[in-house]
Amino acid sequence: MLHLNKVIKVFVCILLLTACSNDESKEETPIDEDALFLSELQSIVDSKIGADKLLGASISIRIDGEERWKLQGGISSGDTPIAEDMRFGIASITKTFVAATVLKLEEEGQLSLNDPISKWLTLNLPNIDESITIRQLLGHFTGLLGYFRHPDIWPRVEGNLETAIPPIELADYVGEPLFAPGDRYEYSNSNYLILGLIIEAVSQKTVGEVFREKLFGPLQLNSTYFPANESITGPIATPWRDSNGDGTLQNISSEFGPAYHSVFYTAADVFSTASDLSMWPQHLFNGSLLTQETKNKMLDFTPIDDTIFTGYGLGVREVTFAARSMWGHTGGMRGYGSYMFYDPTTKVSIAMLNNQSRSQNGPLLRYELVNELLQKVFQSL
Repeated sequence: MLHLNKVIKVFVCILLLTACSNDESKEETPIDEDALFLSELQSIVDSKIGADKLLGASISIRIDGEERWKLQGGISSGDTPIAEDMRFGIASITKTFVAATVLKLEEEGQLSLNDPISKWLTLNLPNIDESITIRQLLGHFTGLLGYFRHPDIWPRVEGNLETAIPPIELADYVGEPLFAPGDRYEYSNSNYLILGLIIEAVSQKTVGEVFREKLFGPLQLNSTYFPANESITGPIATPWRDSNGDGTLQNISSEFGPAYHSVFYTAADVFSTASDLSMWPQHLFNGSLLTQETKNKMLDFTPIDDTIFTGYGLGVREVTFAARSMWGHTGGMRGYGSYMFYDPTTKVSIAMLNNQSRSQNGPLLRYELVNELLQKVFQSL
């Protein structure tokens, strides 16, 4: 009996030692903090995706040039999910590329921001004052009415989707000015249409050629395109739009041909991936693409009375996210919505691309998604 008790005691000790050993090994197993944080960011994205929410989104977040987080959610079309290499229309973020190109041309001595339109173009149009300067065009201080607002332009586009409209003819759709040049700030796509025409007049090349020569090529933005002048290669996220206002998104990829690309032109026609687009503000604000003197001009913000958009510089918005002042731009066009911003304090940049437009909650959801992701990132730093 005593022998049996000893055996039992030894057996119990072995069990206890094994349990302790297992507990210690569990405690020593390291937690993958990076994977956990990525999962938390993905949960934010997932909360914005679904019925009556965002159809699809692609996000890239960098710190000082290093891509730290890539996130996707939702679908392109059918059963095809959004993938990180998909190209989206970035819409008015295009204006940052236009502004950078114009500022590079000034650095090279090819033009001056004080040049009037008349130095480079002869438009002879009653609604365009050719004394307007390049600086006023860049900062939206012209009073020019946006050409998309002309009642005849979209019927022309939709009436012949396969025929591109020559850029010079788009100027015919600029309506009666709202005020005299220089009076005040008023955002207008017409300003960047005319800047595109000036880029072509100065360079004697297409805008697409100049973009590729000065920006896309040297900066290795290999998934960024200007389809008004060149073909896109690689997968494209399917664009969706509530065209008739009934609350249902329609696939408009069959409509997105030469006419669409031509009408968006330098106001809105750059396409890119989230990864390329999050790298762009690192070059623009944190790199050597432009001199510091030029960047100071670009970032001389005119205050705007708005709860989100607090200022506008030369092709750059100043916006508050997560209680921080950030630089970049937003965009919205048929089938796409976009955000791209950079925080000068932490050197964090974010690009968020979404494949829908005119959806009831889309604009708010896009803002909330970017804001919540940035809050999480800033809290982790």
